[in-house]
Amino acid sequence: MSLLDGDVETSVLATSFGTTHVTSMGNRQAKPLLILPGMSITGPMMLNFFAYLAKDHWLIAPDLIGQPGRSADVPFTMKNNAYGKWLIELMDQLHLEKADIAGASFGGSIALEMLKLAPKRVDKLALVVTAGVTPKLPYIKIYAKLLLSWLAYRFVPNKAILPTIARPLSRHLTPDNIDYLDIIIRQTAFWRHRPAGPFFKNDMPKDMAPVFIVFARNDIMFPYDKTRAHAERILNIGIEFVLEESAHMPGDKEMAPIHKEIEAYFKT
Repeated sequence: MSLLDGDVETSVLATSFGTTHVTSMGNRQAKPLLILPGMSITGPMMLNFFAYLAKDHWLIAPDLIGQPGRSADVPFTMKNNAYGKWLIELMDQLHLEKADIAGASFGGSIALEMLKLAPKRVDKLALVVTAGVTPKLPYIKIYAKLLLSWLAYRFVPNKAILPTIARPLSRHLTPDNIDYLDIIIRQTAFWRHRPAGPFFKNDMPKDMAPVFIVFARNDIMFPYDKTRAHAERILNIGIEFVLEESAHMPGDKEMAPIHKEIEAYFKT
């Protein structure tokens, strides 16, 4: 949080699912933009990821319940539209009747569940390597390339090999990324988290506004071909980008070329 550029506000809000820690920054007088994190990613890290939007937006990023951060440390079920209901309660607490939303990976699935449950409360929606639009996750491939090596690392940690075992997820890890990933693998129950979805055509509102969506060509979690094809069936895609060299977790180098496009999307 101390590395974020500008004044940062924090709050802890009550929901029926547990307390939720929220970090905010940017232009307090501008339109709010809810930022929903990827799995095991904290709100402040998401503010850093979308910091280029802070000049023209009031950025609001919650820590997900049951995941790293300062929200309630309790398991969170994906059943019965729980994530969407949690987000509705959170927006009520923030006094947001309607909001723009940017969701990355896991957070994108929460935004889509919100769109399913309360479409009138979602304005513009940007989805970056989103969960929720892959009809069937490749669990065998994920287990083979990630889970087994992560579980082994948990018991025999060696930071020197982290870039190698993380390569299926990211090709551009910074030293800070490596430190954070080391903590995630060794100290969190990463296997218990499941995103919302998958979603289908009947889940989405018929009058959906055009969304901004970003795919990664080498995404192991949400394979590009099947994910893109399904997204085009269920979403009203207004602007689409493909990160040709990126794995599931794009770095600044891969995202930088589309910063202006995301800025323009939320301004219009």
